[in-house]
Amino acid sequence: MNQPSRNSLAFLALLALTVAVGCVGCGGRVSPAIATPVTPVLDKALWVANGANVVEFIPSQLAAGAADPAPHLAINSTVFGAPQGVTFDANGNLWVIDGGTVAAGGTIPPALYEFSSTQLADLGTVNNPAPNVTINSTSFTFPQQAVFDAAGNLWVSDNGANAVYVFTPAQLSATDLTADPTVSITSSVAFTGPLGIAFDSTGNLYIANNGGTSIDRFNASILPTSAGAHTLTPSAVLSDDGKGSIQAPWALAFDASGNLWSSNANAPNTLVEFTPAQLAKTGKPAPAITLSSVAVDGNQTLVAPNGIAFDNLGDLAAASSAAPFGIADFAKEQLVPDPAAGPSPSTFLAGTITTLNAPAGVTFGPVVQ
Repeated sequence: MNQPSRNSLAFLALLALTVAVGCVGCGGRVSPAIATPVTPVLDKALWVANGANVVEFIPSQLAAGAADPAPHLAINSTVFGAPQGVTFDANGNLWVIDGGTVAAGGTIPPALYEFSSTQLADLGTVNNPAPNVTINSTSFTFPQQAVFDAAGNLWVSDNGANAVYVFTPAQLSATDLTADPTVSITSSVAFTGPLGIAFDSTGNLYIANNGGTSIDRFNASILPTSAGAHTLTPSAVLSDDGKGSIQAPWALAFDASGNLWSSNANAPNTLVEFTPAQLAKTGKPAPAITLSSVAVDGNQTLVAPNGIAFDNLGDLAAASSAAPFGIADFAKEQLVPDPAAGPSPSTFLAGTITTLNAPAGVTFGPVVQ
């Protein structure tokens, strides 16, 4: 007859002790462990490219209903010409896409600026840091938005050049670089003011034509794998449905379910959602969800909406580039088909104290106290 091992005996003894202890005062029953529900909390700050600087609003300011808070922190670097986009890299460094002032007759060239996580942490002491990295290029005309791919390459949409540029991690690590992008992309169906730029979960690239009424998809399989200039043919094109579904689309962002959201910077001044099924083919689909402007304390919540971004809770923030220059934040629960009139955002930041002035791109990132 096989004898139980020493480990088996030890386990049985431990089990008996556990049951005995668990049964004290419970009539011979073991009380089951009850898991305490964990309520998700907002743990990201909203960073805004704000006309002439970049500002941060922290979670407590984004849960205030209708409010006029001062930015928690600001980057007031003297190099800025016209900050248009903001995005964080994998190391928590903030990249600012600056269109410069040359296109408007000024002297400040367009550029990409990186502010390190260390510089951000020190903003309470030094709020006008020089960029840690500066990238200039003669290819730039008016770059406005950018997104990182899984390999750490930065894809930049240039509204003025009708092109998309790609900079490699090696180029981004240079302290001060004046160089052509490793890859430049144009479209066989010519871009018209490319602006919003986003990757889906499978690596397909989406570009919003802000100068028109369409959004292009380029499948991951046709994106360039070699340096140089490339002309691509869109794998699919979404066009306006005749009822204002895509009008001067500005920003693009995917939610956690793979739905694509776009901001209409021209009338009807809306935020719209397209489902994965609608994105799969060329067409003129009606948005699955449309969020419209409403009045809050006498101010319209969406006026020429530009940048949009999702936080870690699935809430959607949108910045208006025209007066009253507000930021509307919609709770995830409000992002449903046929929302009740509007709806009113769960949080609406507007007023002179916010210092918001023609805010453009937005992103959620680290909370810097």
